[in-house]
Formats: sequence, structure tokens, C-alpha cells
Amino acid sequence: MKLITSAAFALITMLSSSLPAAEQWIYIASRGKLPVVYRASLDLETGEFGELEVAADNVQTGFMDAHPTLPILYAATSENGAEGIPDGGVRAYQIDQKTGSLESSGLVSTHDNGTTHIEVSPQGKALAVCHYGGDGTTAIPLNKSGELQAQVSQVKHHGSSVDPKRQTKPHPHGVAFSHDGKYLLVADLGNDHVEVFSVDKNAGIKEHSYWKAAPGAGPRHVTFHPKKDIVYSINELDSTISVLSFNPQTGELTEVQTVPTLPKDYDGKNNTTAEIVVHPSGKFVYGSNRGHNSTAVYSIDDKTNKLTLIEYEPTQGDHPRFVGMDPTGSIYLAANMNSNNIVSFRVNQKTGELEPTGNILEVSRPMCIVFVEKN
Repeated sequence: MKLITSAAFALITMLSSSLPAAEQWIYIASRGKLPVVYRASLDLETGEFGELEVAADNVQTGFMDAHPTLPILYAATSENGAEGIPDGGVRAYQIDQKTGSLESSGLVSTHDNGTTHIEVSPQGKALAVCHYGGDGTTAIPLNKSGELQAQVSQVKHHGSSVDPKRQTKPHPHGVAFSHDGKYLLVADLGNDHVEVFSVDKNAGIKEHSYWKAAPGAGPRHVTFHPKKDIVYSINELDSTISVLSFNPQTGELTEVQTVPTLPKDYDGKNNTTAEIVVHPSGKFVYGSNRGHNSTAVYSIDDKTNKLTLIEYEPTQGDHPRFVGMDPTGSIYLAANMNSNNIVSFRVNQKTGELEPTGNILEVSRPMCIVFVEKN
């Protein structure tokens, strides 16, 4: 019988520990009659959901994010403060990866109103929150333990655009840090900009430059390619996705391509886009349509970085405000806010196509989902 040497055993142990967990915890922001954060398990092979349970109650949040290396969940919240005091906040929760329970561990004011999107920097040194109903974007430093620090940095947005109802003032809606954490990009639906802010070592942010979208496009969310300095902006008002080249030395954005998210025969007036997701492999892009109630799936050309349409996959519900993918790229979830359900899809790793698993989780007005590895 062949024996395994201690060195070989150590290598096997290391490799097995680096493999993705077969199950994930999913944390769901719900804005039903009782605003809560739910948790459930998700099987990455079958797309099956575990039991839905309340993880944190009385949490007015629409978007959340997790620390890149520590078991901490952050939620951008609306707080009930005294009159005249901004209601924006960020709450931190310690995650028990075995049980899925959350323990409140901090609350910091963003000093602005109408919090929207939140993202933690790849290095875990800061997080950013933008304010659709307020004036701008706030950055909050994090210490080595991931704790929120009270000394925040703010930038006010300026400008407007052509839509008489939605673009009379700035409406910052989505934030994304560059790979090195030195820049922060903010999609502003109100002024048709993707703002670029520089970020210093203390999480201080200041205006740097911007990319101007087509008039009336309404950039909603932005995200980076996992392996390249390429940015994808999903534009809410004209139902398009813009591919942007990002210069990490200068922070400049250059448009590569803009594509529609809808079939040619569908009336774009009855649709707004919502979320943009890039597959961990860097080969596919997914954008959600509210109205058409679908996911537009694209392949990414490795040389030109341009997108080619693969399919429109129905989300099996109404108003997919959020779509997301587990860290392995195996399971894709569509959170249909108006039909109160989350639907799981299996991702074809070769083609990028989505296949419904038949698993549906009933949740009151799901707003956002965060994936956390289950121990």
C-alpha cells in the first residue's frame, strides 16, 4: 500500500481547504412590512435553498456587502434620527459562518440622506456609500478588524441631464472600487456621469474626473471585470450597458462599446435596467431588465473586450431589482422584488447560458443578496 508523505498530505490539505464550499449562506435585504435581513443556505450544486430565517430585524436597507477576508456584513441603512439630522448610516454585523447568525457590531452615520449602494474595497480598508436621495458619496475607513471608523470623507455631486423627471439633480446610485483601491467609481443616474474619485490611504475621497454617458442614459451601477481594467456601466433609463476602459494610472475612463439590454421589438419605455454582474471567469456579463423581466446575457471578447448577446433569460418573476452570482460562478440568483421571490439558475460554464433549477425562495420584496461561505 502506497503511503502519503507528510509533505503530500499538507499539500492535499491546503488544496482541499482552498476549494469553494459546496454551500453558501445568502443574506437577503427585505423591505416588506417588516424591514429585515434574512438568511438561508444555498446548495451550489443543485441551486436548492435552505430554510428562510430572520438574521437581523428592523434594518432599513436596500444594499449590503461583505468584507473581502473577514466574516463581516455591512448594510447601507436609513436610520430614524432626530429631525434635521441626516438619516444615512452603515451597520456592521459579525457573521457566524457555521450558524449564519448575525451580531450587530457597529453603526456609523454617512452624514447624508437616502443611502443607496454600498461596496467594500478589495483590500478591506474602506467602504463607500452613495446617496440617491441626498447630495453625494461617503467613504468610511475600516480598521484591520473590519470595524467602522467614525471619521468619514464626503464628496457632493453636481449637475443634471435631459430627463425632466429623473435627472433634474444628481442621483448617485452605484459605487465600485478599482482593483487597487486607489479610485472609486460612482454611477450617477441624475447627471449621466460615472464619476471617478481618488482615494487616499486614509479613505479620503476627492473629485478626479468623469465619463459622460449618452444624454438620458442614467448610469445606475458599475462593476469591474475580475481580471482586467474594464468597467461595465448598466444604464437604467435607456436600457443599455456601456463597456469602459479604465486607466489605473490616470483614473481615466474611455468608452469601448454600448449595447442594448432589450430585444429590438420590445418597447424600451416599459423597461428600466437594474443590476450588472460579471462571471468570475471574466467571460460573461449579465444585466437585469425590470419590465421585460429578464437577464440579458453576453459573452466578452477577450481581445476587444466587446460584448456579444447570448440570450435573454426570463427571471420567472416581476421586477428583478437584484441579480447576483455565487463566488464560484455556479449559481445565479434573480431577486424579483414585486413578485416576492428569488429564483436560482445553473450557469453553463462554457456558454454562459442560464438554466432554471426549479428552485424558488419566497421572500417579501427582496432588494439585495450577499453570498458568504458556509463553514
